[in-house]
Amino acid sequence: MKADVVIVGAGAAGIGAGITLAEAGKQVILLEKGDKFGGAGMFGAQGLFAVESSQQKAVGSSFTLKQAYQELIGYTHYRSNTALTKAILSKSASTIDWLSDHGLKTELVKNTQEVHQDHPKVYHQYIDKFAGFDRLMASFKAHGGQLLLQTAGVEIIREQDQIAGIKVVQNKHEFMITCSAVIVADGGFIGNHELVNKHLTINPENLYSMGERKATGDGIKMLAQLGADTRHLGVFENHAASVISPHDSKWHNSTIFTLTNLPFLWIDQSGKRFVDESVCYDFALWGNITYTIGGAYYFILDQALVDELSDQALEWTDSFERTFVSLAHKPMTHKVGPFPQIDVDLEEAIAKGAGFKAEDLAELATKLHMSQKILMQTVDRYNTQIEQKEDFDFYKPTKFMRFSVKQGPFYAIKARSTSLGTIGGIETNDQMDVLKADKKPVKGTFVAGNNASGMYDTSYPTLEGISCAFAWNSGRIAGESAIKLLNEGSESYYG
Repeated sequence: MKADVVIVGAGAAGIGAGITLAEAGKQVILLEKGDKFGGAGMFGAQGLFAVESSQQKAVGSSFTLKQAYQELIGYTHYRSNTALTKAILSKSASTIDWLSDHGLKTELVKNTQEVHQDHPKVYHQYIDKFAGFDRLMASFKAHGGQLLLQTAGVEIIREQDQIAGIKVVQNKHEFMITCSAVIVADGGFIGNHELVNKHLTINPENLYSMGERKATGDGIKMLAQLGADTRHLGVFENHAASVISPHDSKWHNSTIFTLTNLPFLWIDQSGKRFVDESVCYDFALWGNITYTIGGAYYFILDQALVDELSDQALEWTDSFERTFVSLAHKPMTHKVGPFPQIDVDLEEAIAKGAGFKAEDLAELATKLHMSQKILMQTVDRYNTQIEQKEDFDFYKPTKFMRFSVKQGPFYAIKARSTSLGTIGGIETNDQMDVLKADKKPVKGTFVAGNNASGMYDTSYPTLEGISCAFAWNSGRIAGESAIKLLNEGSESYYG
């Protein structure tokens, strides 16, 4: 089997690269390890970021490329690749039209997180997502592209400093595809437990992964064998926090999950309060603080609050409400509850190993394996500030300084660090060339999407949809760079 370019991974980055190459008349083979294409860009994402898109211009948005660049670089404190950041952002507007032209339409919607409502609109939500991805793949195939499902890359073959091909495995059968270039876009390594545990700085038991299970670092391993710089492995796309059952991975309880998304009293694993809990209204920051304090915390309810929630609505916004109503095109309610079965729901959480109940705080501390003294001091201090309607410790807005924690029994529900995947790993530049530690290229190889380093520092930024945008845009850029390499030849391309 022969191609000009082989792409490893048929998610957003791989599809973006594939269509770009196929439209340019190149022979391209797209490998997908699973039995379905789309990856996290389809199965996980609901849309992507863009700046200065035609849709934004149509509604008179004043948010500029310069502002987006400065916001991202400010967030990373310049600990990121400035040229790559600029290239991705510069490409983002045309990508919205490019997706539409190839069958995946989007609509500019209000930002999906509460604290971002005053930020200019940047989130372009997919319309008819799955059918749109089908149309993208049809476009790829119509231009001569070939998709191989259940086919994994194993080893990139290099001869005399040039790419000669790639060994692949399909249904346990290994064979070689000869090619002149390889684009690696198989989504990072969140599905590789050994590699994840190696790079985590928290107890692995505290990590809940919502990432692509097929993303096991195959592409990173292949590029590392060629000398690629992998020193930036280990950045996780932290996103909110989740209550899970360690005994039942399919457990779902809407009441408990809603309570997780509200700014009640949160304590870390030592029994201390650690943050303004309204951080839950920014998913990246919420995820970052959860990871930073060890990957887990408990939110605390007393019986008085439970009784109130059982028959009264609370005019607080579920931090995920806007995400879901945006998809359904429904109005916001800005309230939760009542929860008439909350007692049963809490008992279920306890039975599933997700929560604890105690008649007094001393007993609760014992069950949580923390100091009774510290927990009682934390609760006493919090109650004092509730009475004063002012958070002197972390400055939670007065609106949320409402519920004291005084009346037993008391409940503690454990929330864990949640990751959408890994971001970064292979050093690259603004052309998506794979680089060695000395910044020289691994000739004939390119990287895109979650495998590529440079866009982030140590955490996921707060601009909504930026990782999905990075996938699409880096994929298109990698495809364009591969075209340039094929047309100009190695000597001219690499100078």
